[in-house]
Amino acid sequence: MQAARVIGNATSTVKHAALQGWRLVALQPLDINNEADGFPFLAIDGQGAATGDLVFFTSDGKSIREMVGRNDCPIRFAVQGIVDSPFKS
Repeated sequence: MQAARVIGNATSTVKHAALQGWRLVALQPLDINNEADGFPFLAIDGQGAATGDLVFFTSDGKSIREMVGRNDCPIRFAVQGIVDSPFKS
């Protein structure tokens, strides 16, 4: 698992059947100092993360296939949780 910041979402007119009902979000992976670490990418999100949220994600194909419930899922990344901030206002 790695941390990322949600930088937006994606809207598609046509989705692979395995992705029906899943939100697609754009994630910017972060390094240990919360700085951008590499290029942004798309992930499925079943947690309801909003733009600006700090999340952790996985690239484990087996867990993503189990989450989606299909063996032919073409997505590589999935949001696994939203990190709570102790200083939210």
